[in-house]
Amino acid sequence: MNIKENANYVKNELGSDEKLLESVLKFETFYNKHKIKIFAAIAAIALFFISTVALEVWQDHKNEKANEALLKLAANPADKDALAVLQENNQPLYELYSYQKASQAKDIKQLQELSKSENKLVADLSAYEVGALSQKPTDSVYYQDMATIQKVYAAINNKDIATAKKLLDTIDEESPLASVARLYKHYTISGVSR
Repeated sequence: MNIKENANYVKNELGSDEKLLESVLKFETFYNKHKIKIFAAIAAIALFFISTVALEVWQDHKNEKANEALLKLAANPADKDALAVLQENNQPLYELYSYQKASQAKDIKQLQELSKSENKLVADLSAYEVGALSQKPTDSVYYQDMATIQKVYAAINNKDIATAKKLLDTIDEESPLASVARLYKHYTISGVSR
């Protein structure tokens, strides 16, 4: 290597070292200016992950207690303590359990209370059950075809055959109640009066 090449090599090395030093100084200036924000962001991210894990652990604990309470209630339905634990730890499961018990006991008052639930499934099923027990057909999202069959039955009892036929046409052929609908269609078409 000659002196000119050596000088260019040294110049290039010093230039890259200067650029590295300049980058380090810029980073240090940025860090000193924003270090509180950086630590706050790191702390917020860490707190988020820690709280997420803690919340999952707490929810798992509550679900475990609710499941134990449900098993106790299955063994002894009169266990008031287990019922309270279930209500405290898993409100939707408590409402579903209450619906099942009220439905079995045909407790219209309890079912009416459950029909006001925020849980749409329990509210819909309870309202349908109240209508069925009161023999007043009601609409239902989950028992739509059953509610339609009940309306058909009421229409036939009121001698409103046209309404009954319209309602029967709304039941899909793939429905589990399609055979019942066909029976009612035959019943209305044949003109059998009750």
